Amino acid sequence: MIKIFIFLTIFISISFASSLKEVYFKNNKTLKSEYLYKNLGIYIEKAWYEFYKNSTPKANDILIKSLKISIINLYKNQGFYHTFIDTIEDDKSITFVIDENTPLSIKDIKIDSDYEISKIIDFKKGDRFISQKFVDIKKKIKNIMKQEGFCNYDLISKAYVDLKLNTVNLTYDLSKNKICKFGDIKVVKPDDIVDKVILSRLYYKKDSPYSSKYLVKSYESLLGLDAFDSANIKEENYGSQINTTVIVTPKKNRIRRKIGVGYETLYGPRAIFGWEERNFYGGARKLAFELKYSKDEQYFKNTFFFPAFLKLSAFKTYLDLKNEFIFSRIAYKKFEEEKYVDIIHLQKDYETFSIDLGLDYENIKIKTDGGVCGVENGTFILLSPFIKAIYDNRDSKIDPKKGLYLSAFLETGLTYLASSSSYSKLLLEGRLIKTIGEFTIAGKSKLGMINVFEKTLPESKLFFAGGGFSNRAYAYNRLSATDGSCDSLGGKTMIDNSLEISHPISENFSLGVFWDATMLSRESNYFDLDFKHSYGGGIRYITPIGPIKFDVGFDSKDSSIYALHLQVGQSY
Repeated sequence: MIKIFIFLTIFISISFASSLKEVYFKNNKTLKSEYLYKNLGIYIEKAWYEFYKNSTPKANDILIKSLKISIINLYKNQGFYHTFIDTIEDDKSITFVIDENTPLSIKDIKIDSDYEISKIIDFKKGDRFISQKFVDIKKKIKNIMKQEGFCNYDLISKAYVDLKLNTVNLTYDLSKNKICKFGDIKVVKPDDIVDKVILSRLYYKKDSPYSSKYLVKSYESLLGLDAFDSANIKEENYGSQINTTVIVTPKKNRIRRKIGVGYETLYGPRAIFGWEERNFYGGARKLAFELKYSKDEQYFKNTFFFPAFLKLSAFKTYLDLKNEFIFSRIAYKKFEEEKYVDIIHLQKDYETFSIDLGLDYENIKIKTDGGVCGVENGTFILLSPFIKAIYDNRDSKIDPKKGLYLSAFLETGLTYLASSSSYSKLLLEGRLIKTIGEFTIAGKSKLGMINVFEKTLPESKLFFAGGGFSNRAYAYNRLSATDGSCDSLGGKTMIDNSLEISHPISENFSLGVFWDATMLSRESNYFDLDFKHSYGGGIRYITPIGPIKFDVGFDSKDSSIYALHLQVGQSY
């Protein structure tokens, strides 16, 4: 019985395979063959490296019988209502001979609107009428109306088709009506989550102006807590008032662990362990531990996150609390560093702006084997208040294609607060991303300045460069400053620039080239313009959590100096 089943399976497979025919198109001028293959569902996708594969699509007899009608429908969607198709067929292939004929063209466009939509309607007189484009424009107008706060707009869009004259007249009638407001907010949540945690994630309040973009950002913020398996915001329209119901479901699996081994150029083989609990004792709090161990580095980090910890009544908002405790012991080439750190953050994210206020305590012990040029031995205790502000209007934080990112960080150590050193540290950063056609161009610039007023700072508090997010001809933090007598020192003035251009080569892969330039000075506020330049390129593989990037960078003056970088996420 089993032998008979196997025989029948093989027979059917061979019969099915033999009935496959190669599919070709002829005389198709407007719709290219690649477009037809893909939209007919017989497209064979090849990776960029699979050049050896036969890419001629094939179809079985059942599918071939329906292809003619499908092709005609595709042409209708693109404005060709008089397309005629003939076929040439043999035992191995079928060719669809296409006579496209004259397409429909737009004769007139009439717009009657109290809101500017002419730029949204990207049809012009004389253009070929594409029905899907007509539908997409209508959707775009609806989305913009909701984003601008008009929830009760009236839109009538019509296409009047004359098949004899092959013309189309388009009409758009729009009345935006009144701007809507948010109304009552209802929260449906687990018992161990208080209302203020949910409300602190919403980008709107009762009686605030309505916009669909606030709903999208609120949804993203709720999921960003990582305390819920799902989040949903339902809208109910009551005239010019939008009531919302926020529904969140709790995490079924609160504990997340990670364990592994790896290798780093600086520290060699290492073991990694991580543990975290989401929604720790309710309230969407998070407790996490991270441990790294190698011969030259031992690292431990504990993070505690408490959302909506403090209410600022005057601003009608909440601040989140985050505490980070870190212990690390690192053996550098010239010295060993042992460090205890505790950082307290009070944070708040707005629509395109975020702020982080905090206090940084560090106990740093530097130990050298004898005298090391430029490195001071001893224990440093630093107590430093800091503030960080970010403006971010990029279209994506994972893989942006356009937008602007600005950040400013200021840290001040004061001796009367028991700090071993009195100093100020300023770090400014700007990123500009723009996509032209299929080319994404990104520019990034960092400016760092440190002023020491009393005593000295340990080397780890100074500026170093190098790595996947800096000068890519050097490994992480391997680009340092020199003062003429000592090298491999931290800098007190830094300029770090990058320019990158990327272009897709397939659906999931893209290629990039870059230029980096870095200046590090041992002196405060000293710009000697002696830049270290590097150039290189790499490949990016697109994933849901961001691109996986593999780059190689070379020093522009010495090609024997180079570095390889593997990272997740864009550097801009």
